[in-house]
Amino acid sequence: MADEKKDKEQEPENSEKSSEAAKEAQPAADTGTAGESEQVSVDTVEDLKQQLDQMSDRYLRLMAEFDNFKKRVSRDYERLVESANEKLVGELIEVRETFERALRSSESVEECKGILEGMKLIYTKFDSVLSKNGLESFAEVGEVFDPQLHDALMKMPSEKIPEGAIAEIYERGYRLNGKVIKHARVIVSSGKETPEKT
Repeated sequence: MADEKKDKEQEPENSEKSSEAAKEAQPAADTGTAGESEQVSVDTVEDLKQQLDQMSDRYLRLMAEFDNFKKRVSRDYERLVESANEKLVGELIEVRETFERALRSSESVEECKGILEGMKLIYTKFDSVLSKNGLESFAEVGEVFDPQLHDALMKMPSEKIPEGAIAEIYERGYRLNGKVIKHARVIVSSGKETPEKT
């Protein structure tokens, strides 16, 4: 019985010792987890900063791509409008040239003076509308022949026009907003006619 009393008395001492040991060990363990949690939170913050930087970079790239897309669509639309105008103006050029030929041929007729004046006014108005929309004609007599602008129909001698220059214009050339849409058809001078030796 005495032995049982001793064991019971030692049990509280042992339990006190073990609880003290646990308390001492616990702060050490707590300190370790606090250090780890600080390390984890620093890593998490760094990861979040890195993700934010990546998202910001991605956002800026998307904005730049979208801006480029808008510019490209705007340019494509302008080209589409110009090409649509080019077809229409190309067909109106034929009307203009026919009008011009009619005016030239009717200038010699005395009976049609009133009608001729009216046609000239209509022609001037028509020509100004085409000019406002970017159409300009080119090719003048005496101008140097340029194969990128003119189509040579033939060569002919000329006393006044130097060799390689335009002697006559069969059809004028046209540019629409700076782009050649119809080449001028011309007769090129071959210079002064040389007498043949007999």
